Amino acid sequence: MHISFVIVLSLLTVFTSAAPSRRSNNEVKVQIVNNRTGRSVSKTIPLDNRKRDVAQLFGTGPLISNGKFLASSVQLTRLARGGLCQITDKNDQIIAEIDECNTYDDLDGDHQIANPIDMKGSVIVCGKE
Repeated sequence: MHISFVIVLSLLTVFTSAAPSRRSNNEVKVQIVNNRTGRSVSKTIPLDNRKRDVAQLFGTGPLISNGKFLASSVQLTRLARGGLCQITDKNDQIIAEIDECNTYDDLDGDHQIANPIDMKGSVIVCGKE
């Protein structure tokens, strides 16, 4: 009797650990980075197509320097199937677009140099493609 309990317990452990983890398809985690300083900040953002001010959402922390919110790149660190995030600058120009296939983008437009830009006035929108 004792052996059968151990076998059943072992099988339950194997099947439980093999079960796929539950991952929300309704949100993503976005990381904004200043590649020059190595500092970054991450936030979980729902895929609800709402405009969010980047500096307000990410701005309390290590990317603030002399009153500016300085960042040079953005990446998805938790994906959701069909998730898409766009960042526009204060002039409503798209400066970054990330999704499950293209998880990284440069914010200053120059992929050769990490040139941080002030993200104040920028907006991020995340939704489903």
